Amino acid sequence: MVVEKAFLAARQGDIQTLKVLFAEKVLHKDVKDPLGASPVHHAARSGKLTCLRYLVEEAGLPGNCLARNGATPAHDAAATGNLACLQWLITHGRCKASDKDWSGATVLHLACRFSHHEITDWLLKGQEADPRVPTDTGVLPVHYAAAKGDLPSLRLLLGHSPGVVNTQTKNGATPVYLASQEGHLEVVQYLVKDCGAEPRIRANDGMTPLHAAAQMGHTMVIVWLMSFTEVGLSDRDGDGATAMHFAASRGHAKVLSWLLLHGSEIAPDCWGGTPLHDAAENGELECCQILVVNGVDLGLRDKDGFTAADLAEYNGHAQCAKYLRTVENMSVGHRVLSRDPSAEQECKQPDSGVSSPPANYDSCSSSNARRSTAPPAGNHMDPTRTDMDSYMDLLNPDLATAAQRKDEGNCASPSPPPPAFPPPRPLPARHPAAPPPPPSYTAPSTPADQASAEIYLQVKSNLRHVEKDTPRNNPDRLRRADSNRKSRNFNKQPSTGDYYKALGSDPAEHRGARAMVPNEQVSRLALSTSTQRQATGTYSAERILLCCRN
Repeated sequence: MVVEKAFLAARQGDIQTLKVLFAEKVLHKDVKDPLGASPVHHAARSGKLTCLRYLVEEAGLPGNCLARNGATPAHDAAATGNLACLQWLITHGRCKASDKDWSGATVLHLACRFSHHEITDWLLKGQEADPRVPTDTGVLPVHYAAAKGDLPSLRLLLGHSPGVVNTQTKNGATPVYLASQEGHLEVVQYLVKDCGAEPRIRANDGMTPLHAAAQMGHTMVIVWLMSFTEVGLSDRDGDGATAMHFAASRGHAKVLSWLLLHGSEIAPDCWGGTPLHDAAENGELECCQILVVNGVDLGLRDKDGFTAADLAEYNGHAQCAKYLRTVENMSVGHRVLSRDPSAEQECKQPDSGVSSPPANYDSCSSSNARRSTAPPAGNHMDPTRTDMDSYMDLLNPDLATAAQRKDEGNCASPSPPPPAFPPPRPLPARHPAAPPPPPSYTAPSTPADQASAEIYLQVKSNLRHVEKDTPRNNPDRLRRADSNRKSRNFNKQPSTGDYYKALGSDPAEHRGARAMVPNEQVSRLALSTSTQRQATGTYSAERILLCCRN
């Protein structure tokens, strides 16, 4: 309890409490929290310079003490953006700008990791911080800045050391790769146009920045790379996967439609799997529908002998497997649906891959599509309309079941006549009414409403992944675990460990890693249009849209 009181006083800047604890001889250098941080760490990360000076100068606590991960108080100050505390620790607290934690990260790495460009500027100008020093995983400060989209820090780092623009981490990621993976279009433009970054450099697994952007669903980055660089849609990674494989595996339907519209071919990878195999394996029904109406071979088996329907069934994606089993015996002509007005409206949305989807885009998979349930006039049935409705029922089994129940209700016996007026008296209640609660009774609190963003994500996830109990443990089923083919979930985001995530100013870390969906990405770009116009030598989002439409 006394130890927690010392940490709380250090974080709140309560010098009087610290003096009392020091007088009682309970404040000493061995006071540590579960992560090995001392009160000096807590004062530095909270920006309490007065407490920091008292703890070091009067209480005698070391200013360069180490936490369990090797972090000094200067690391904490840099990670939380407290420049004054960092300056004092380096100039008077016996900390150094070159000090590393156990992962090899310096204060400059952390300043760039958490987007504190004012600290980056101070370290580069007066403290001889070297931006060419890597961590144990080969990550430079420029990699952290690119992954975070911190353009001011990037300008400072590359102005100081321009030769690091194409430096690769130990897994082969370059700054432009990380910026593409995280969807930072303005950073990609700056690195390629102003700094000469090479967008064709591959990571160790053969992935290019185009593959990374497709995997994460960043349509605007893909459009810019295809419009202003020499990357190609046919580029493959080490397993022979194209951008279409990555988009389909993560359910990015808009990216998939854009790639198909601009000439990307549905080709198998080195394991014989098409993008349809990846979409089916992950239960991405909308991507399966787009690929089916574009003529993918449903009977194609990968080198493990599995069709796309086999993979969907094996992984428990019931609706996806049912759809593929239904359409695999149809002709290509019957798989193609005409675009309806709702699909046209969806194509005009800013997250629709900039251009409209192919002419044979499956509009029934659109979240905005609606079927007309009004029967045709008279007894004459249009055979074309009947075939179309039947096919749409096959694509959407749930809608077909609901319509069937409705038709059965309409064909039932006529409703009984209305009751006679006046209605009979209601029967007396069997149980007497409960007495009112006493005045001292505390009413139950109203449950907190769930955040609308969380509700949206849950609904979207339920729509995209309709699963049942997976049959993996059934020995009579497929044995996918025996395959050497790995799933396409590659994220090369550099990390500095959990210690710094708990310190402070990056709220996205506490919400958990989540891929930015295309509409969120475009919304952020639309909000920052004025900033893009002011950047020298970069292209705004409007110009990209105009170039693609032309």
